[in-house]
Amino acid sequence: MTDGDDEVKIEINAPPKSIEISPLGETQPPTDAQPTVSQTPVLTGGIQQAVQQSLLNTDPGNVKFVMGPDGQLIAMHQPPFVWKDFFIGGGIPFALMFIPILVLMIGSSLGYGEYQDETIDLVKDENTTMYRGEFTLEEDNFISWCAIWDAEMGNNQDIHCDRHADYEAKILYPHYDGQEVGSWNNDNGTIYFDTGKNYGDEIQFKIEYYSEAGAYGFFQSIEDSAGFTCCLGLLLSMIFLILGFSQGKPGMGWGGVSALISFPVVSILALGFMW
Repeated sequence: MTDGDDEVKIEINAPPKSIEISPLGETQPPTDAQPTVSQTPVLTGGIQQAVQQSLLNTDPGNVKFVMGPDGQLIAMHQPPFVWKDFFIGGGIPFALMFIPILVLMIGSSLGYGEYQDETIDLVKDENTTMYRGEFTLEEDNFISWCAIWDAEMGNNQDIHCDRHADYEAKILYPHYDGQEVGSWNNDNGTIYFDTGKNYGDEIQFKIEYYSEAGAYGFFQSIEDSAGFTCCLGLLLSMIFLILGFSQGKPGMGWGGVSALISFPVVSILALGFMW
């Protein structure tokens, strides 16, 4: 064994230098002896992780970014627009308002409830002030208005014709609170009156009547309930409007808005059609 073989080699490996990680938001200037490690904030665990995962799974179209008080952008979830909610919020009130009006428009086009009028010449009896005429209403026709009509003056205000029943009328003089001076009765079809005054050889009796033939009862019931259903539809549109936007259902809210806007439009069109 030589002297070179008797030498023992000893190597000392020093531990690596520690790496210091600065807290989030604080940075230290790099040095030659101390490497820097950049850190990226990551949401970890608990509520933050759940919020992050929820935003990742959300449709980008339903996310709205707003500026927070500290200048940061905050992602806010927007409720989706659902057409089913829209048809509930707008369809139900619109149906309550429009369907009765549509039925009445159909009835008007079919001639239901139309008023008709007739003019009957009343002839003065010779050497008297009594005027007489003949008129008879057919079945399912009912008187709605009558008047003694002067060819020169129009409606003679001194002589008042009062609709007494569906097939009867009283003639009063003077005016509507005067005494009964004549009448009309559909049973005998005779019209007569005598005020003691001479109105010439002839004077006219005008009568207005309406028909209840066919489906009159059905259309009349719709007409009687139309006011209630329209008011109910108007009220429901405002309720759906408030509930939709306050409960996170924009479809229902916008449905209520559309029904509310359509109410005056439908009313004006219906009046123009049936006037």
